Parts: sequence; structure tokens; C-alpha cells
Amino acid sequence: MNFWHMQLHPDNLSWGRERRVLEETSYIGIGVWEDPDEDKIQEYKFAKQMKIGDIVAIKRGGTIIALTKVVGDYKFEKNINQDLDWFQRRRKVEILDWYNKAYDYYIAPTAALTRCDMASNNSAPTNNSIKKWYEKVMSDSDINEVINLLKYKHQVILQGPPGTGKTRLAKLVAERIIQPENKGTPDQIIDDLIQSFDADSTETEFEREKCQQLLSGFHNTFPREKLKDLTLESYCIGTGENNSFCWWIERGLQSLGYYFPGSSLSYKIYWSKAKDIYSKHGFVEDIENDDLAMKMIAETLHDLVNNHNTAQAFERFGNSFVLKVLQSYYPEVYFPINSETAIDNALKLLQGYDESLSLLDKNKKLTEIYLDKKKQFNIEITKNEFARIIWDNFDLKSGQDLTQSNEVKAQGKYEIIQFHPAYTYEDFVRGIVASSDEGNISYHVENKKLAEIAQEACDNPNGNYVLIIDEINRANLPSVLGELIYTLEYRGESIQTMYEHNNSRNIKLPKNLYIIGTMNTADRSVGHIDYAIRRRFAFYNVLPNVNVVKNEQAKRLYNEVMELFDNTYLSADFDANDVRIGHSYFIASDKNMSDEDFIIELRQKLNYEIKPILYEYIKDGILLDSAKDIVGNLHV
Repeated sequence: MNFWHMQLHPDNLSWGRERRVLEETSYIGIGVWEDPDEDKIQEYKFAKQMKIGDIVAIKRGGTIIALTKVVGDYKFEKNINQDLDWFQRRRKVEILDWYNKAYDYYIAPTAALTRCDMASNNSAPTNNSIKKWYEKVMSDSDINEVINLLKYKHQVILQGPPGTGKTRLAKLVAERIIQPENKGTPDQIIDDLIQSFDADSTETEFEREKCQQLLSGFHNTFPREKLKDLTLESYCIGTGENNSFCWWIERGLQSLGYYFPGSSLSYKIYWSKAKDIYSKHGFVEDIENDDLAMKMIAETLHDLVNNHNTAQAFERFGNSFVLKVLQSYYPEVYFPINSETAIDNALKLLQGYDESLSLLDKNKKLTEIYLDKKKQFNIEITKNEFARIIWDNFDLKSGQDLTQSNEVKAQGKYEIIQFHPAYTYEDFVRGIVASSDEGNISYHVENKKLAEIAQEACDNPNGNYVLIIDEINRANLPSVLGELIYTLEYRGESIQTMYEHNNSRNIKLPKNLYIIGTMNTADRSVGHIDYAIRRRFAFYNVLPNVNVVKNEQAKRLYNEVMELFDNTYLSADFDANDVRIGHSYFIASDKNMSDEDFIIELRQKLNYEIKPILYEYIKDGILLDSAKDIVGNLHV
């Protein structure tokens, strides 16, 4: 592949139609020179020296226009359009990139058609600029293609032999995906979501019926007039029974308004499995008799629900619990968001925040906004469905969605981990952890990396999150992923895990979480990726690329090494693309390194990295024994 730069205008520097020529015809070309000798020179360069696959920078004097790739053979066209593709000699090209002044490249303004002499003058400003531009385009091409795959599949494995830059590409993709972006104003987003909501779908009807059944079941089990009769058994969470009052408030009615207490302390009394006692806190902490403590709690709840004694309840239980209880018994009055922080953030999003309002009035303000939206769009959307739109599309916990200009800002993050043969489900998803307190060992369940980042992504639905798993095939994937294999395909659906965390076994992988794995195709000693997992990932090949090797001695060594992987020395059991060593072994570790220092580094790489891998290939039967002398004679 050669690099070129050329003018595309006729003998008129102010012509200015180069972009139109490229966009409308996809041709580059040269005309016929009046000087026969010059004509022969230009024709020879364009027709004979230029090849399919060459890279050509298009310019107008010193103004850079585009980077193109030759995709067609030379041809001579007699019938030309003098106003556009005015040249008789022409080739089809693919437009790789339009020039952006931010690139700050330089291409010499003189000469109509010039081939860059990379062999002897690689560092010349023009030559260096064109090559850097091409490398940027190629890098961006890989990045964009992987991003498109992630948007389609949500998880991608970058596979290739060692040293091809798989992990580097994964990081570049992740950095691009998590870039902050403004999504528009909350009103625009919410209004669009309301208008696109299908109130008549079968799924919507099913969810509404399910919610109504849940609410009826709760009311039948705990009628408000009998709350004063609550007992330890019927109230407390922690016993393992999924039918207590606190279980309903936290888990059973979750689809009618999310309530997460942080710990069971919020309920003031609960069953502690670790201590095998009822654990009391807050206003009943000093009451020795468990039944008496329970009676005080029951009377407080009865007074709240039946007599609306909110002041006492707020003082004894805290805001969120009280609001959740009220919303569960009076859903027509209270909005299904109970955290004061979340209520404030929702009102700010909807431009209804008023600091002077009480918590109850703020909650009721959300109901007013809901009714206004419902009337505005004449749509039968329930309060729960409207609340779910807000929860699912904005970060109500931290309120970090909004900029000062009241636009929704999306900011995500990425993390990287590395698998190894001993890696387990308990290391990756969720597991039991031992801790010591004053010599007493206790065990509790902790979320691990996948569950943690999944929860962060759920909490910040406008941001994109990326988990990079380096060496993904070094672990036993079916064992490490477990039931999460299902959620890889069905994003947004919860699945029950083996371990209960915060009173729930559920884990959900949201649609704004992307997973990138890297896999060394030359490593035959690691775990096999079975078809069930393979079906849930897209696979992208990251192969050796000589074009990124700049130094001529390094390029010569690269080509000599690549010759080992032809049919003469490569075992028939292996595909060269799976085992060829990559270009990173042949490029400088520091882009500012001098040529002299790089040659020293290249010799070190050859003796202590490249040759050991090649000898290991011979030992493992990837390369034939006849390659041994060739490897031994490699030098810089």
C-alpha cells in the first residue's frame, strides 16, 4: 500500500468543486498535460504506480479536503463533464474521511500528483500527516464498528492472536461510549415517552391487572382497620417468610412504588437470624418486652393510616417508610415515589420544585403534574406508569441528570477486570463473604463487579456503562455467568440468583450496560466458549496490521515473522489468523522515542518476547520443527 497526495481541480485554484466530485461520482483523476513528456510521467504514476488499496489525500493547494482509498482500476474516459468530473484519467475511490481543521495536519501545497516516499523520508511533515490521518481513520473505523455491534448485541468479544491491541481497542470503545452527552430537556424527553406509551397494549393491561391484584392481596392481608392487631410474626421481616407486612412494603408492592430501606433498622423491629432474636431499634430500642414493642409499632401505624397522624409517624419511622405506607393504602392520593431526595429531583426535572413545600405537599405536587400531563396528551396512563417513566429514564437518586441549562446530561463510566482459571460466579456476580467483628465471624452476601455496575447503570439510565473483561475465555464462562446467561439476551428483565442480597434474589442487566470481552485465539489451554454463550456475543476479529508499523527495520522483521505462518511452516491444524503474533511487538512503547532507542527496544522485544513465543509455538506444534532455524536467524 502506498500513500499519495493530489490536486483534483483543473487549472483553476479557485474551482472549489472537489467535494462535489467525490460525493457525486466517487472518482479521482488527472487530465491530459500539454507537455507530452510531463503527460507521460503523470499518466505512468496514476495508471501504473497507483494500485487498488492505495491511500490518496485530496487537496486544493494547501487546503486539505479528504482522505480516500483507491478501489477501482485505471480507466480513460473520453466523454467527460467539464463542469464536474473534468478529467479523462480516473479511478474509483472510497471516501475514508473529510478533513477537519482540528486534525492540524500538513500537506505540501505543490505538485499535482505525488507518491509519498515512506521508505527514506517517513518523518517528512506531509508523509507523517497522511499516515497519521490514515491510522486515525482505521482506528476510528474499528471503534465505530465495535460500537455498532454493541448497540445491536450489547456484548462483544474482541478476538485475535497476541499483541494485536484487543484491550487497547476495548478501552477506546469504552471511552467513546461513556462520553457525556446532552439528551435534551426533561420536558421534551418525558413528553416524547408519554406520547409513545402504548396504553392499550396487552402487556400494559396485564401489568395493570397484576398491580391491582397485588394491592388487593395486601389490603386483604393487612386491612387498615386491623393494623393495631399486627403481631411480631405478621409484621417482621427476616424470618424467611414472604408474607409479612414489612416484606410487602419492601418487596411485594415494589411494582407500585420502589422502597428500599437500606437496612431492616428502618422497620424498628425485625428478626435477626445471626443473633436468633427480634432486633429492636429507634423508639422501641429500650423496651425489653418484644410484644410490647410490637404493640407500640402497630398502634403508630394504625394511627397513621386511619387518623393520618403523620407527625408522630415521621418522627418514629422516617419519611420514606411513612410515605410508602400511605401510598400503599391511598394510591389515589399519594404519588408512588417515597424518597424525599427522589421527590425533589423528580420535581426539579418537571420544573415543579418548591423548597417551601412540605414533604407531603411535594409528593402531592407530583400527582398534580401527572394529572396535567395526562390531560395534555389525552392518554390513559396510570400514576404508576408515569412514575415508572421517570424512574427508568432519570437518575432520581443522585439528581445528576440536569445541567445548569436544564438539559439532561448523560455521563457513564467503564471498568476493567481480568478473568483467570480460578474465577467463579461468587467473584463476578454475587457471593458470600466472611467478616470478623471483635473475634466473631459472620457471613453476608455481597454484590460483585457485574452486579455492582449493573445497579449503577440501573440508577443512571441516561448514562452508558461498559464492563471490559480481559482474557474472558480464561475462566469457565458457563460456571462464572450462571443464570446471568439469560439476562445477557433479555436485557431489562430480572432473574433470580442463588444468593439473596438486601432481601432480594433479583438481578437485572439494563440496556445501558455493555460488556466487552477480549480473547487470545492462540491460547488453547483455556476454557471453551460453548454455543449457548457464543450465541449471546458478537465476535470481532482484531488481527495484525503492518500499516501501523512505522520503522523500516521493524517492518522488515514483521514481514519475516509473518512468513513463518504460511503453509510451509504452519501446522495444518491451525489457522494463521488465530496464531500470528501482532503488530504491538513491532512498534515503540513510547511514540516520542528516538529511532536509535527504538532499535534497542526492538532487539529486546525480539530476544525476550517474540522469539520465546515462536519457540513455544514450535514446542506446542503450532509451527513445524523446520521453523526453528528461521526463528534462530531472526535479527535486527
